[in-house]
Amino acid sequence: MLSGWIVAAPALASAASFQSTPVMGWNSYNAMGCTPTEHTIIDTINALSNYGFVSAGYKFFQIDCGWAAHDLERNSSSGAIKIDFDHFPNGLAPLSDLARSKGMKWSMYSDAGQRMCDPEYPDRVLGSLGHERADAELFKRLNTEYLKWQSAPKDPRSDFPERFGTMWNELQRVGIPGFLVCQWGAPYSTNQGLKGPASWTKGISTSFRISDDMAQGWHNVLRIYNQMIHIARSGAVGPHNIADMDLLEVGNDGMTFDEQATHFAMWAMFKSALMISTDLTKATFGTIAILQNKGLISINQDPLVQPVKLVQRWTGNRDLLAGPLANGDMAVLLVNHQSVRRQLELDLSQLGLAKADVRNLWTEVTESGVSSYSQQVEGHGSLALRISNIIFLHDMPNYRSIAAESGRLESGARQLPCRDCSSSNKVGYLGGDSNGSLTLENIFTSRETQNVLFDYVNCDVVYMNGGFNERLASVSVNGGPPQTVSFPLTGYAWESDMYSNYAVQLSGFRTNGPNSITVSGFEGNFAPDLVRVGVVV
Repeated sequence: MLSGWIVAAPALASAASFQSTPVMGWNSYNAMGCTPTEHTIIDTINALSNYGFVSAGYKFFQIDCGWAAHDLERNSSSGAIKIDFDHFPNGLAPLSDLARSKGMKWSMYSDAGQRMCDPEYPDRVLGSLGHERADAELFKRLNTEYLKWQSAPKDPRSDFPERFGTMWNELQRVGIPGFLVCQWGAPYSTNQGLKGPASWTKGISTSFRISDDMAQGWHNVLRIYNQMIHIARSGAVGPHNIADMDLLEVGNDGMTFDEQATHFAMWAMFKSALMISTDLTKATFGTIAILQNKGLISINQDPLVQPVKLVQRWTGNRDLLAGPLANGDMAVLLVNHQSVRRQLELDLSQLGLAKADVRNLWTEVTESGVSSYSQQVEGHGSLALRISNIIFLHDMPNYRSIAAESGRLESGARQLPCRDCSSSNKVGYLGGDSNGSLTLENIFTSRETQNVLFDYVNCDVVYMNGGFNERLASVSVNGGPPQTVSFPLTGYAWESDMYSNYAVQLSGFRTNGPNSITVSGFEGNFAPDLVRVGVVV
């Protein structure tokens, strides 16, 4: 048990009554910032109903920042946060009633600090810290069923479970079943090292944020996407324990139509919450078509609640992801990392399959009994597929593992301990100003081109405008031209959070003699720390 864990035993029946699959709904922040009004909220509730979003599954209506008074005062009788009656002259109860009359569920936002997030400086909007009981009772009077509770540090903290556990207990006490721990993916500091939200939020929430805020632009999609990859592999995500990748940017400026469609497919297949956050009174037919895609919504709401996992990345080219569905089907996503229109191809053997029926969820066309599938996609577009009637392959290659510490270390590269890794030591300081490198020698293999499997550690977490949550390495075979390889995040703790069997396609091996693999940094930056490499026997 983690130190400081809050056990929320009194009313777990309340949480158990909450839906086990990701929430779908609408949040005010991206469309309205911290300035929603009674008028704009009414218009949005009606748009959700009139344009078919409620019937498509978008049930949760959530007001983000901007509903609370700016006077640093609490209600004199209840002790709860005061409502901003300048923007909501009739209060929030009539809006909750309207949303629920349209078939929606009411959801609120508050902050786990002394102040709520607000663009006004100095901030004059109170948060809920120290007043969780009174604020939970306010939310219950509004018939709230789901609370987004935010804390936005970027440095490790040691009080996360206590802080969020207190509000969780109060919500359970009053009968509010849904709770999003929104702490921006910052690590929890323990005596066992740094822990990400996936490791400590289960039992005191129904969902957890994996990152800081989503924002406009394809680069922000990739930043959060790369942060989700290791969480999807962790086994932490499942029914009643949802990894939230933040609000959707579909319908907003900053991305092409195809980038927005890929963004939606990523969030849907990773089993993230699908919270629309755009002005739906101005929604285009294209925006509606993306957000109401029945095939992707069905995958998002699949009762198994298993996110797709990265099968392979061809750096700068494409990604292949796949995951199981409750009825035995498979969800598959191919992402075009190039910015030009081109053909994306899937060889089903890459998934360990011989043949299957492949349904394109964008075109709604199915090809039956195929061993491969291809389709033209636009720049940063995607193939979102559902595969059924699967016939599996049984012959898979055998691998031999080589510990990184057994290689030749040069120019400052050095061994470091790795507590929970596949080897007791790893090799770090690859790249950097001294361009440290690792060379593995006397490698024998039967294939000239193959998927080499890397065990590595990358805990270089970045936030908005800080990069893509990846480290790049230069990898060469037998001294040949170096290949740039992207290694996404593995977690938070450099001494333990390892990604195993990361497949990288490399060429140039000799099948009749010894080979070498050299790894260094890219353009003066550090590569990930390497633990072990696997090659085909």
